[in-house]
Amino acid sequence: MIQLCSNPDWLFSEEAFSIYAVCMYQPTFEAYKKRMKSYASSPFMRIYVNVTDHQITGILVIDRSKQIPEIVGIAVAEQKHGIGKNLILEAMRLERLDRIFAQTDEDAVGFYRKCGFSAERIVKAYPDGVAVRYQCFLSNQ
Repeated sequence: MIQLCSNPDWLFSEEAFSIYAVCMYQPTFEAYKKRMKSYASSPFMRIYVNVTDHQITGILVIDRSKQIPEIVGIAVAEQKHGIGKNLILEAMRLERLDRIFAQTDEDAVGFYRKCGFSAERIVKAYPDGVAVRYQCFLSNQ
């Protein structure tokens, strides 16, 4: 079952961090809590979770502040069960979105392609160097 996260205690827990850390650059529990506090307090952010057998097994964060809503983070406890794809598609349905965007790296672009996203390769400059990134778009139109 996919739903908006309604348990802030869980959201700020080590368990939640253990799932979400994979989609953070240099993750620490303190950085995670700071990020989630920012997300949870924003009227534009939606935090969805996947619940299987009373256990949260996935987290999806969507930023609704942009013209095309953006996936700013998605992580699952166990891959290859369709949880990530279901999170995206069900959240799009619940939010009534006809399109969504994500920016990702080489490690995750295959996941987005399997979910039906188109992907465009870009090179992005960061303070510590350049990196290959992918602009991923999914449209239900």
